[in-house]
Amino acid sequence: MLHAKIERLIEAAAPDWTFLRPGIFAVNSRGWWAQQIRGSGVVRWPHVNVPTAPVHERDIAAVAVRTLCDGGHSGREYVLPGPESLSQLEQISVIGTVLGRALLIEEISPEEARRELPMPAYAVNMLLDAWAAAAGQPAFVTSPIAEITGAPARTFLDWAKDHAGEFLA
Repeated sequence: MLHAKIERLIEAAAPDWTFLRPGIFAVNSRGWWAQQIRGSGVVRWPHVNVPTAPVHERDIAAVAVRTLCDGGHSGREYVLPGPESLSQLEQISVIGTVLGRALLIEEISPEEARRELPMPAYAVNMLLDAWAAAAGQPAFVTSPIAEITGAPARTFLDWAKDHAGEFLA
């Protein structure tokens, strides 16, 4: 993977480094689902039962600030998932709850996803492969956000409340 090669180059060239590896960004759901929610209210999506642990962008920023400002993080690598394993169906339902409306969810096949999802083909294929591999198991959840920042990681419900206006028509 490209990021692994870049990290190895940084390790070799810089004496002081820290890597943050956020999991799936909660904010991705805005690009994935907002237009469908604002339009018909029907979300067409693949692998709706596969869980992820979406991380709030504010938590990533808070960890970045702490690792830059506090000592003891040099040479460390932090995986930053969100605090809970939620299926994509549950995430869409959370958004609907925050908006106060029922959303219809229509699972589509990987082939339909390749035709319909509004992102480059390499990104769609990467996500489809990752979701297929994750089917049937909970998303990886750890607590480095709380350990580094001293505050609990924000939930997907927190994120949805923060961004509710972006899903309204």
